Amino acid sequence: MFFNQIDRALYARTQNLCSIALLFLILTLCFAFWATTAEAARPKSQQPGATIIINGDPGGSVRTRYNEIKDINRLGQRVEIRRGACMSSCTMFLGADNVCVSPQTTFGFHGPYRFGEKLSQSEFDQWSQVIASHYPTPVRQWYMTKARYKIYSATHLSGAELIRLGIPICP
Repeated sequence: MFFNQIDRALYARTQNLCSIALLFLILTLCFAFWATTAEAARPKSQQPGATIIINGDPGGSVRTRYNEIKDINRLGQRVEIRRGACMSSCTMFLGADNVCVSPQTTFGFHGPYRFGEKLSQSEFDQWSQVIASHYPTPVRQWYMTKARYKIYSATHLSGAELIRLGIPICP
């Protein structure tokens, strides 16, 4: 009799553990699906036609950003720069084939440099051209004549100013 009670208790406990394991498996699968869907909203997503939403980006390597934008355009992705500050190489997203900005976003432009050090004149001109090639003509002209000469600080433009210069507004 005593062993029957133990057997029943173990059977009930096993059922509970199986139920918990099944619930854990379901939650893991749901999270994996959610995480995969969320990946489409970040730079470096490989999902064709994805919408990439930028809600603040401090910038980074011009070379890395150049390659990201090349992939974005190749995959036919849309870039929406929605809010926050889009600084430094983040502004190169303005060169995506399908981009829009929100009026309240702040954009920070500056000239190229390497790890806080000035570049040689030829490198400075070369990297300035790479950066400027990602801007529409009015922004490119402004960048090449004014903003690129600020190295250790940024010149700021609002999304509203960029919209007036021809960048599409995000719906």
